[in-house]
Parts: sequence; structure tokens; C-alpha cells
Amino acid sequence: MDESFRSNLNSVVKKSCKTKYRFYILVTSEDDFFEETKVQLESEGHTAVQPTEFFLGEDCHSSLLIILRNEDIAEHICEVPHLLELRKSPVVQFTGIDEPDDVVNLTHQELFTRGGFIMFDRAGLEHLNLCNIKKTSEVLQELSKTGKWKWMLHYRDSRWLKENARLSLEGKEKQNFLNCCQEAGILEVLPYHECDLMSRDGPDYLACLVRLQVQNISARYPVFITDTTAENAFGKKGILTMTFDSFLMYSPSLTRTA
Repeated sequence: MDESFRSNLNSVVKKSCKTKYRFYILVTSEDDFFEETKVQLESEGHTAVQPTEFFLGEDCHSSLLIILRNEDIAEHICEVPHLLELRKSPVVQFTGIDEPDDVVNLTHQELFTRGGFIMFDRAGLEHLNLCNIKKTSEVLQELSKTGKWKWMLHYRDSRWLKENARLSLEGKEKQNFLNCCQEAGILEVLPYHECDLMSRDGPDYLACLVRLQVQNISARYPVFITDTTAENAFGKKGILTMTFDSFLMYSPSLTRTA
């Protein structure tokens, strides 16, 4: 693109964007990059805030932009303060940048925009009958009307379900329905990875979900469905935990920000 044309286009874009917002930059080093980004945004009339100001005062309902350098996302995304609470808020947007002026020039990458994915722990899978699997599919299809949702299934769990399909009629019916879900793009069987090693008692769900939220960076919500008391550890990493019943009951709320 011709540089003079790009400059004129950026000028028009910036003039058209009169909305002022609060912003927070995740600083991961002493690189001048972060201060330059802050200066760029403040020069446009936007206001830098600290985590203690995210949800306080009259501005708690005004737009808040969480900014990360793209190269920091994989390693540092979970360091964003109050990540799970921010995901739940409809006034919060996340963005990734390569250059300090990316937000001003609207050349940034939008993160955690809409949709999400779910994962059951093994205990949850063991208690799923065909009726509950169908309910899960229906919920995901309904949620997907406002943003793509998927059910992520570990390879070892997929094999376990297939083995059960050979042992009982119910297992076969469940597997047949899951095959349909996979063909429809509702269910995704994850590639074989360290969680699937037979030498392990089971997947490291926390580490796996943290990795998946980076790999699916546009998904607003990662949801772990479990009956265990793991909420605090997962919540600190930005992951929502629910029981199966609460997922069915509260799933409509996941569309408000997704």
C-alpha cells in the first residue's frame, strides 16, 4: 500500500474514532515498547488505569481495553490481573499488538472476542449418559449462534469412549452421537499429546486448558466442567469452572460477553 495513502487512511480512521476508553497494558519487561504504547494512547485522550481501578468508581461501566504485546501472549496471558472477571465483563476488550501505534491505527489483533470451548474431566465424562450428551450438544449449538463453541475431548478419553462402545449398546449409541457431533464441528478430539500418555494417571487439565486458550485466542471463554473443588486454581488462569448442572443452567449468560 502506498505510504501516503496509508497515512491519509490512518488519519481518517483516527478522527472517526472519537470514543475514549480506559486501558491497561500488560508490561512484561523494561522495554521502551510499553511506555511508547502508553504515550500513544494518552496522546489520543485515552486513560491508563491500574488493576485496582478496573471495577471501581463511576468508570466501572466504561470501555476497558486490555493490551498485550503479541509475542507475550503465549507465556504471559495468565498474568493479566483479574483475567476471568475481565472476560465476564461486556465492557472489556482484549487486544494484541506488534507496534506501539497498533491500537491507534486500528492494526491490532482482537483477542478473546466471542465463543469458547468446554472440557469435561474424566469423572464428568463417566457420568454422561446419552441424554446428557445430547443436552451438551444442544447448549453448544445454541451458544454458537453468537460465537463458535466447541467441546474439546482428549485423545485418551476418545479411545476410552470407543472401547465402551464395543462393550454395551448404550456406549455404542453415545459414540455414534459423538461421531455426528464431530462431523458437525461441535466436538473436537485433540491431537495426541503428553496428557494422553498411559504412564500418567490422567490429563493435567489446568496446563492443557491454559495451552488451549492460547491456541484458541479468539475464544472468549475456556470452560472446565468438573465436580471437583478446583475453581480457585483455574480461575486465576482465566478459566471458568462449572458443574454439568450449572453449565446447563447458566450457559445463556456466556453469550452476554462472548
